[in-house]
Amino acid sequence: MSRDRAASTPLFVDTGAFYAWFSSADDHHRRATAVFEHIKAGELPYQPIYTSRYVVSELVTLILYRVDHSSALSAFDTINQSDTFNVLPVDHELFMAARAQLERYNDHNISLTDHISGVLAKEYSIERIFAFDSDFRTLGFTVVPGDTGEP
Repeated sequence: MSRDRAASTPLFVDTGAFYAWFSSADDHHRRATAVFEHIKAGELPYQPIYTSRYVVSELVTLILYRVDHSSALSAFDTINQSDTFNVLPVDHELFMAARAQLERYNDHNISLTDHISGVLAKEYSIERIFAFDSDFRTLGFTVVPGDTGEP
């Protein structure tokens, strides 16, 4: 199935979605794998696909502690060497905007990394976040696949 570039929807990938994809032991592994496979096959409209250096750092640390060193390096290399994922840097202005957002949401336990992701998503006009928790819904985003039912 060919994807019409004009109909494409940007997507930001959160740590939890990546972890579920890389870890067959994760409860969301099958669903994460299915979403990535449907995107690759052109059956879902998500392009371009973004993440951040902070997400990659959090993911690699999580895999290092829960799985092993080799798997952590493999995940880093898979994302970093991929033409699919655009890994965004975070400058001081965006970092401080995330800090301000963290302060505003003082009644929610949302991580700084998730706030950074939310600020980046707004900066890049990304409305959909691939995640398996509700933090991004709280921040005003559509959560894939939870809110969209995909795949």
